[in-house]
Amino acid sequence: MTDTASKQPTPRPHGDPARGTKRSWPLLVLAAGAFIPVLGFFLAAAAVTWGLVSSRPRALLAAAIGAAGGLLNLVGGVLYIWQVQGDPVYTATTAAISGRDLVRLVGAIEEYRVANGRYPGELAVFTRFPLSLKLVNIQDNSVGAFRMPRSYQYQPASDGRSYTLFAVGPDGKPGTGDDVFPTLPDSVARRSGYRAPS
Repeated sequence: MTDTASKQPTPRPHGDPARGTKRSWPLLVLAAGAFIPVLGFFLAAAAVTWGLVSSRPRALLAAAIGAAGGLLNLVGGVLYIWQVQGDPVYTATTAAISGRDLVRLVGAIEEYRVANGRYPGELAVFTRFPLSLKLVNIQDNSVGAFRMPRSYQYQPASDGRSYTLFAVGPDGKPGTGDDVFPTLPDSVARRSGYRAPS
């Protein structure tokens, strides 16, 4: 009679490639990439997700490293934006973004008038379905990232035939020299109800 114990395969040591054990280094490298400025935020998301669902050794360690890198990127980004808020380049950039938003808003307001026979009473209509599908931004970002969110300044005329629309600029006050207005092509300006505030 043959001894069955002698036919059992000899167990291989843990981590032997022939056993098919997955190595942890690719996951750890991805997690370390989470500390790269800006790009690291996306690598952190990938590392945390992969680390939480993976059966690789040290997967949870990699997830923790990725989370730490992502958090550091987030805090660093916030501190950077806070520091450059008064910089003229930052101010010009936010003004340019607001100007583009306002041009898109003029287009959306004009489409609303064609569809409804009147201009909207408030910009909030573009946050409600189905108009929210237009994906137009009504939030005034010209004041900077660390101010209370507010909508662009919009006022339909009493006769319902025109409207004003602008961003308040970095000082946060309407009717001052840093207000931002949409720059419309002449062809659009002639047929739209947009009027710059007097």
